[in-house]
Amino acid sequence: MIGPTLGLEEEFFVLFDGRPSTASLLDLSKLLWEDPRRNFARTATNFTRRPRDLMSTVEVSTGVHITPDALVGEALARRADLARVMPRGLFAPVGMLPVDDAYHTAGLHLHLGVARRHLSTAYGNVARFLPVLVLASASSPWKGAERYGQSYRLHASFALGPLRDDPLHRFQDLIVTRRLGTLEIRALDPVWDPARLRAIVDAAWRLAAIERPLGFSRERYNALRETYPRGGLTREVRDLALELHDLTGFDPAWCEHTEADRLADLAAREGHASVWRHLDGGVRRGDFSPCGTRDGRPAAWRGAAGMALYYAPKLPYIALKGWREHHGAPHAAPDEPWERDARGSIDTPVRR
Repeated sequence: MIGPTLGLEEEFFVLFDGRPSTASLLDLSKLLWEDPRRNFARTATNFTRRPRDLMSTVEVSTGVHITPDALVGEALARRADLARVMPRGLFAPVGMLPVDDAYHTAGLHLHLGVARRHLSTAYGNVARFLPVLVLASASSPWKGAERYGQSYRLHASFALGPLRDDPLHRFQDLIVTRRLGTLEIRALDPVWDPARLRAIVDAAWRLAAIERPLGFSRERYNALRETYPRGGLTREVRDLALELHDLTGFDPAWCEHTEADRLADLAAREGHASVWRHLDGGVRRGDFSPCGTRDGRPAAWRGAAGMALYYAPKLPYIALKGWREHHGAPHAAPDEPWERDARGSIDTPVRR
């Protein structure tokens, strides 16, 4: 099967004594400068709007691939790169920490490259089943310190929102990107489990390859997003999950047994500190078991050094990228998806 091309951006909180720190920038600078050509565009950071807790997430992205297995394989390799340069700090792949802050969120952004002639159909087909894919990824069960449901991030994040008439609008759950011309699923929470990640990627990839419209209602989707982030597998979402199984082989069990439920249950039994250690083991070893990574608060100079060595050199690129993503002229998708170089980066569209 020759299907859409695939690319992935993964965001992680890295916690020191339960909080992110700008010291992560110093470790990320090691990755940047050991291979600047590769990692200048394929690493990133995100910040909050609060000076006291400025640091939010670190991010790595893959190149462009033509199969889910290849994409997930590189995603795991990129995680290993992060773990190698960040021997301290606990990786926490969750949509939101137990702090109610709309600017303090992490996501999993899946890019699907399809032919220009097929873009509208692929958008509708993916959007129809977005509640199933998002619920399968859910990993933000808390509103502050209290249990919310499945994905408080979908409800609260500044970077998401209901689907609009304009698919180029940046801050909504599914968009057509201005820079790349890809479909970008922005609503997915971070997913540490490689098997769960592959199931989500495979289903989205197969949906985007279906050439007939499956029937999409923006109003129906926007109504569902008001209920399933809290209520989980509602009757309507279950029906969609069963339909998705028939179309792609996706297992509805991924929506019945969510990561959000597991994390919330573990936090209720053992506290959030145990959750972070289990998730760190998931990212570093692919195994949901406590990891003994050191996570004491780092010296203040490490944050300042990280700003100088990582963030300052990238600032012009960050500004240009942000402008293009919000205001740049739309980048036309290729006539056929395989015209995009499978060895390239999702941050570097091929010039035709």
